[in-house]
Amino acid sequence: MTYLAIDLEMTGLNVKRDHILEIGALRMKDGKPTGEFSALINPHCAVPETITDLTGITQEMADSGEELSDVLPRFLDFAGDLPLLGHNLSFDYSFLKQAFVNARLPFERTGIDTLKLARRFLPEEQKKKLTELRTLYHIDTGTVHRAVSDAYAAALVYERLLADHGATDGDAFDPKPLHVSIKKQQSVTIPQREQLQRLLSENPDRLSEPIDIDHLTRSEASRLIEKLLHS
Repeated sequence: MTYLAIDLEMTGLNVKRDHILEIGALRMKDGKPTGEFSALINPHCAVPETITDLTGITQEMADSGEELSDVLPRFLDFAGDLPLLGHNLSFDYSFLKQAFVNARLPFERTGIDTLKLARRFLPEEQKKKLTELRTLYHIDTGTVHRAVSDAYAAALVYERLLADHGATDGDAFDPKPLHVSIKKQQSVTIPQREQLQRLLSENPDRLSEPIDIDHLTRSEASRLIEKLLHS
């Protein structure tokens, strides 16, 4: 079977408020990688300290990353029409889907979620996080919580579960349609931009981190205006 193992690192957990930091993917055929995609993304926002501690991605690394709009077409070319595979795949897919919707690019996929497979086939007492499954199956693909490494780990978890349980319940390992409800995020408006520039010029120390106004969404700008008005 051929599929695309993927993993993303983000600035947080909320698809409406947080941003993609890294995309990693591997083309897998018969359990072996045949191609690799890796891109570090500039999120144009502060990288939380907790995310740096988890992933090792610093603010400096993020600031030197590529523009998401440049990465998405290359990712599409690399992915082709392959089904996706990932651990808690719907989470990563929702961020990808939001990015593609914002860019007005089509992105509909089928996929395989190794978290769902682990919950179905492994004992209840076995912890199902990818880090725990790495330990269970003695998987070492490099740095934990980096996109390509985790994508490969998810693929190896899939191959192990398939080997152990595919003969008795093969349909469970087939790709299924992926469905998420995503709306296009609108860019910051001109009045919002002007208001933010005025508020920040009046008191430049109101924010602890620099903000890239031009890359804000309309909802992000609204929240920031409210914060500045009431701080």
